[in-house]
Amino acid sequence: MDQVLVQPKSYPTNLLQKDWSKRKLTERCGQAFVDRVHDMEVRDDDVWIVTLPKCGTTWMQELLWLVMNDFDFEAARNEHLEVRTPFLEFDYVINNDLDLALAPVEALKSPRLIKSHMSLPLLPQQLWTKKPKLIYVYRNPKDYIVSQYYHVRSLGFCMNTTLAEFALEFIEEDRAVPSEDFEHVTEFYELRNEPWIYYTSFERMKLNLRQVIEDICKFLNKTISEAQMQQMLLHLSFEQMKKNPKLNHHWEFEQLRAKFKTEYEDNNFVRRGKAGGYKDELSADIIAKLDDMIQRNLDHCDLSLNELLLLDDKAVL
Repeated sequence: MDQVLVQPKSYPTNLLQKDWSKRKLTERCGQAFVDRVHDMEVRDDDVWIVTLPKCGTTWMQELLWLVMNDFDFEAARNEHLEVRTPFLEFDYVINNDLDLALAPVEALKSPRLIKSHMSLPLLPQQLWTKKPKLIYVYRNPKDYIVSQYYHVRSLGFCMNTTLAEFALEFIEEDRAVPSEDFEHVTEFYELRNEPWIYYTSFERMKLNLRQVIEDICKFLNKTISEAQMQQMLLHLSFEQMKKNPKLNHHWEFEQLRAKFKTEYEDNNFVRRGKAGGYKDELSADIIAKLDDMIQRNLDHCDLSLNELLLLDDKAVL
């Protein structure tokens, strides 16, 4: 499904003051789905996780679900993550049934944990007014571009495209400044000090997962013992997540592969889990082109990449 231009019924003008008429918005699920999401009911005790694809979403989802469910590791090991915490857009991609598009989310008992890749103005209007807890995770674009490449090949797309070609296509698509991806992240970055939003990055999770867990517990008004912390650090380690079938999106992949019926490359969803892994996979020329694209967007937003990643200025990206 290709991305198509869409327009929400209204914009979050109570949160951000900007010229929304210039905001380019696309969504693979189309206008009717966008309208359905705009009008959906948001519960006061909802917890939302919003990211661009392949930015540490699964990692944070599992962390959040465990904190919200009293660190029930046994339950987590016995049910797929995407069943416990539905992906808002997924059901419509599979079934194309607008009436039932949000059924998995609506069927969840409160408090719900809901995942979405949709941008701020495409999320439910009630989210901007009720302001339930929302967690946003960002990642170095060079890493998430590489991760997206292997992800889409696992679904049977881009099978005749090299990683270099994929990255170059991404640069072409993002030639407009600011790009959609940078609009996506900077809108939430601007809201990072709101009490209902917790903004972090994949890189910060890699640097100090314990601190992020502590932050999330405080954010959600939960307590954690040292024994539970040790269990969390082990359960959420790359080694454990990589071999955990409930965290590698097998449930989703089976449905997507059945729908699209294409040859695919069998990459593990939790693949390398590195910060800066792009350096091993992209040529110096492609990295330079990506750096130029990223810098043009950062200059427009008057931000540095370290600021968006909440890293020290000395961090090497």
